[in-house]
Amino acid sequence: MLSVISRGTLRLGLCVVAACSVASCATDVPLFAVSDSEAAGVWKGSDGGVVELKTNRSFTTSGVNWRNVSEGSECPQGGTRTGRWGFWGSEPGHADSSAVLDKYTAGDTINLSFEGAPQGQCLINLNVTKGGSTLCVSDDIEIPCSREITFTKDAGKTAP
Repeated sequence: MLSVISRGTLRLGLCVVAACSVASCATDVPLFAVSDSEAAGVWKGSDGGVVELKTNRSFTTSGVNWRNVSEGSECPQGGTRTGRWGFWGSEPGHADSSAVLDKYTAGDTINLSFEGAPQGQCLINLNVTKGGSTLCVSDDIEIPCSREITFTKDAGKTAP
């Protein structure tokens, strides 16, 4: 009986190792809160894509196949895409629940909501790391940098 449990545990362990090798499983990535004006700007991706976050809370992306970033989702594929962005936040006294609301003017996790994507079918979060200079992509609210792609702010370009 013990050998069966050990083999099952070994198989589970190997599956976890295999899953973590496909996507970054870093759960201990320190996040850094920024204001909406600090988040606004042009961010260049490690895969060559671009995300432009505008101060009016709209965004434009190009060169990113978001469907590949968020597996099994209804996220858009390639081309230029637009939508709205906002910070995740929690109401005082309700830390166990969170939402993306326009009233949150700062935060460490930015949610992208694409035009034309079914509500709740495309979860893309950009988590602010490295003192505010890098956005790492996540499609899992529990794992800050669940995907390999990152974006670095283009210091020479600011968003309107």
